[in-house]
Amino acid sequence: MTAVEMGVDLSSFIQVLVSGDKNRIIAAARAHLQQGELADILIGRLALLATLGDPDGHATTTLGAAAMLSRLLHFVPDPLTPTTALEERALPLFAQALFVAAPAIQAGNQRALEIPEPFFPSGLREGQSVESALHDAVFNNDMLLTERLLFGLYGTGADYRTLQVRTYDSIATTFQNGGHPLIFAVRGFQVLDAVEWGDRAPAIIHWIAPHLPLRPNSDEPEWVQPLRSYVDKVLNDVKKIRIRLALPKNANALPLRQIITNETDATKVCQGVYDALITNGASPRAVASVIALAAADILLQIDDTDRELFIHAAHGLLFASAVRTIFQQVQDVDVLPLLFTSAAYVSALHQEISAHPSSHKASAPAAPRVVGGGLVATSLLDTLAGQLAGKDYADAFTSAHRYLSVGYDARALFATIALSAAKIDASGDQGHALQIVQAASDAFLLWPDDLKETSLDTLVQIAIRAALYGERDPLLAQL
Repeated sequence: MTAVEMGVDLSSFIQVLVSGDKNRIIAAARAHLQQGELADILIGRLALLATLGDPDGHATTTLGAAAMLSRLLHFVPDPLTPTTALEERALPLFAQALFVAAPAIQAGNQRALEIPEPFFPSGLREGQSVESALHDAVFNNDMLLTERLLFGLYGTGADYRTLQVRTYDSIATTFQNGGHPLIFAVRGFQVLDAVEWGDRAPAIIHWIAPHLPLRPNSDEPEWVQPLRSYVDKVLNDVKKIRIRLALPKNANALPLRQIITNETDATKVCQGVYDALITNGASPRAVASVIALAAADILLQIDDTDRELFIHAAHGLLFASAVRTIFQQVQDVDVLPLLFTSAAYVSALHQEISAHPSSHKASAPAAPRVVGGGLVATSLLDTLAGQLAGKDYADAFTSAHRYLSVGYDARALFATIALSAAKIDASGDQGHALQIVQAASDAFLLWPDDLKETSLDTLVQIAIRAALYGERDPLLAQL
């Protein structure tokens, strides 16, 4: 099926996008879906086109989120009385992705992908590796060399996981622009997952590379230097995890949640990560999951009406969820420093939000209660969709909690929430509603099986709030 979608001619579609006419865009999206084409692959292809006109990065990231969320729609059970053709189920997500892509495609439509001369590993000086060369290029703000090294690695035919590891490792202890370089890298590579890598990787490499180097005037916060010092000191010990033979003790990662939200010293937060990972034997995946859950906790402090602060604070979840995704993509010890960076960032963000006047005012749903909708999965999801459309936070959370307590597939739940988030005007929030729903769903779905006794209600609440409180696009709201 991938080959079919990759062979679809999008030229007329692109002309519609460039026109900027939303009604025509929706009609074109519906026509493609009615032909049985898959939204995730089509969105991924559009994301590749958008990269040339998206130096900011949010458009491509939002397209990646839409592509990944559209994959969850396959798990939504067929409605008892369908009002929309099953082929059109993804229309809100697809159409919103197109609205987001249109300006970037307009900007990049006349540009050709210009790839610099690759710097192959064979050209490195004696004693130098791709790893050390990329570190030097990033920390010396050498954008061209960074890109040449990545293309050199790609040109060798290296496994795509190697390309991911080297990219992530190069910025593992840097933090600038609110953590966006890492978020862009992870979500950009997910775009390639939607369309398959092969000869489509250069577009994403070219888009990611300029975001990686550390700018001389970067806005790195104060906690970064203690973080680097700590990681430098313990890195050799941390990498010994590769020879650990004992089964992971993932419950030992749970205390880190309290450390992150209570500790104010970056070094002590890093020590908490070290203790969970090395001293107490938790797996990197469990540690990353707990950090993401702590990041979600922060968002519960924020008043529902303060959307700007909510989105700002949500970057902790976007970053921590991206780190969790990395440990699903690769297992290399070179990316382990990201656990320390993620925890330190979330801890610092917690301190910032706790001191904000709008914190500690978020509406908390009452304990889940029985509402209409029955116990059939389809009925519960239909009820939830109606409550989301009506911006009924308390009852939406109750329906979601009830759905999960019965044991139904969480992927269908987050797909339903994503369809509601897709109706929020992405141009007004840079696509953050969809990105937050994706981050929350990833953190939920990747939660370790042996920690199922831990409540993940926070992640569900955050996804619902992301889908509820943005300004809706009037055309998409009618779908």
